[in-house]
Amino acid sequence: MAHYITNSLEEGEEIILQGRLHWTSIYQYIILCFILILVAGGLMVYGYFFHHSELFLIAMGTLVFSIIIYIVGQVIRTRSEFAVTTSRFIQKDGILNIKMTEIPLFKIETVNFYQSLWQRMVGTGSIELVGSGGTFHRVDYIEKPLLVRKTIVSEINKSPNRE
Repeated sequence: MAHYITNSLEEGEEIILQGRLHWTSIYQYIILCFILILVAGGLMVYGYFFHHSELFLIAMGTLVFSIIIYIVGQVIRTRSEFAVTTSRFIQKDGILNIKMTEIPLFKIETVNFYQSLWQRMVGTGSIELVGSGGTFHRVDYIEKPLLVRKTIVSEINKSPNRE
């Protein structure tokens, strides 16, 4: 999972926590798949009762299309990964075009945590890293966001560069 992140580690640096996006990050794709499955089911039932065999083929095509949409959603979900190391927060985004964001832990002044009631129920949330100079980096739809926040704060407190 963390091929790019592992290759970017400096000598003596270790990964403390690897993270990924929660399944709710692709909720649009999941809803669209569900709608397409319902449409396909309706086409099959209608075709069966009214003897339209061509509707069965259209329904099968709709089911195949819904599977493709789900796979695309999963690929999009896995395009982003992040890690907390002994000295940095690293996030990698992209599949073909890669973007890596690295923030040294000693530069992080505040770790903000956001989680709505719905997010608490499904186990997702957001963290925002506020760095020196007021810069910030926000990561949404994180699996186990409280654990990620606790790990970052713990590693910041262990940092030898902490003043």
